[in-house]
Amino acid sequence: MTEASDLTGAYALNALTETERAAVEARAAQSEATRNELTELQDTAVVLGLAVAPVQPSAGLKASLMAQIATTPQLAPLPVETHEIAPTTTSPAPLPSPAEFKAQARWFSRPVLALTAAAAAVVILIGGGVFVSGVLAPQQTAPVQASGVEAIKAADDAQQAKAEVAGGGTATLVWSGELASAALIADDLPQLPDDKVYELWYINESGARPAGIFTVDASGTVAQVLEGDMQTGDMVGVTVEPAGGSESPTTDPIVGIQA
Repeated sequence: MTEASDLTGAYALNALTETERAAVEARAAQSEATRNELTELQDTAVVLGLAVAPVQPSAGLKASLMAQIATTPQLAPLPVETHEIAPTTTSPAPLPSPAEFKAQARWFSRPVLALTAAAAAVVILIGGGVFVSGVLAPQQTAPVQASGVEAIKAADDAQQAKAEVAGGGTATLVWSGELASAALIADDLPQLPDDKVYELWYINESGARPAGIFTVDASGTVAQVLEGDMQTGDMVGVTVEPAGGSESPTTDPIVGIQA
């Protein structure tokens, strides 16, 4: 008999049947430890996905594979293995929504276990459409950021746009009007002196609203969820500001992306 608590790793990778998924969600509704473990695994899967550069297959790979399939004898399918799920004492309850996950995410005490369980998520997440090369700086790998990016990417209306950054680097904005949320994923940004930070802004006809600050290490890579709600028609901009940030921009934006 498979316990629902033993399936959290597979749940984080969307590798369960509907029955198994319902059992895990019912377990999570009863157990804070299970909810924390699920969030930890999902957050780590996102970090792993963002830390790997995409690989472009050769033009002839598909043709070669299809040719081999056409000439290779096919075996009969293996019987489907089923697992009995331990019954729960309450009816299944849904996990928090993506937006709630973003608000609840925090640092967790077992990152090594999470990395082991979620390693298989790298290929799946790379296929999701947002690519960042290099390893995220330690301060940017916090699950609160990874969970927020995941929540935005998972939204039904998720969109993205990419732009070059003045002074070097690229920036990709991912956003969801449904969640009123956005995240900036940047690569090869210049490292700033200790008395400077990058500051994010929501910009529209009413002016610029501060949306958080961040720094980068020598890798120049960051994935940062913007603070506050995104409004229809907002542009997201980044400026270089004094340490601690500013209430309004003091320099020209180094990048601006229209959401």
